[in-house]
Amino acid sequence: MKYVLTLSIVFALAVAGQSQWWFDAGVSGAWGATGLIDNNVYDHGSYKQKLSSGTSFGGRLGINYGYHTGLVLEYSGATSEQQYNDMGLTPFNTFQWKHNNITTMFRYSGNGAYVEFGAHFSNVKEVTIENASWGVLDKTANFEDNYTSGVFGFGSYLMGSDLLTINLGARIYWAFGDIVNETGKGYYYPIVRNQPDNQNPQPGNWDPSVKTHAAAVQLRLEINYAFGHFAKEGCHDRWKLILFQ
Repeated sequence: MKYVLTLSIVFALAVAGQSQWWFDAGVSGAWGATGLIDNNVYDHGSYKQKLSSGTSFGGRLGINYGYHTGLVLEYSGATSEQQYNDMGLTPFNTFQWKHNNITTMFRYSGNGAYVEFGAHFSNVKEVTIENASWGVLDKTANFEDNYTSGVFGFGSYLMGSDLLTINLGARIYWAFGDIVNETGKGYYYPIVRNQPDNQNPQPGNWDPSVKTHAAAVQLRLEINYAFGHFAKEGCHDRWKLILFQ
């Protein structure tokens, strides 16, 4: 409902704002560092994070006012990873979670560049752990079904025309809540050292109140096409969406 309300308000303002409102749509892809941020891991003696990466692909709709401001709505599918080294094995564990995302961003553009900020809502579809010794296990039940992240981004326009543009940018994502649920906390996730029976020994200096935050820093490529604007053809006509030629 929150998205329906947002769209309704934007379209109502579009009619009132006359022909300064215009629309674009496109596709985007991203690649970069992903991970699970947890101070219990940082305080552990040998169980350490390894630089890991993930990808996402999706579609977007831009609702723009004039030349500078706009609201971006996106839907994407993503795969994220976090690898851990332990006991001389690299990697010892690899966490992988697949998630579908809805992202809403406010974007300000000018002089061929843009900055943006907003919210990122993720629905976790599957979580697996691949261990160097015992293979891959489904551990979706140990993680939350959803999490919300704050997002900050920036970028620039690479090339294009009046209607078609290609943009290159970067975004930083930080989840506010804990991605590991109570079941996972009972097994001391994301520190997993004695699978598959789930009888993990309690790590030293373990603090059950510490949250595990999903995070990412990724490069993004967008291809957008401006397809129309609000206008009226005559003085007594109603405002309507006019497609660009």
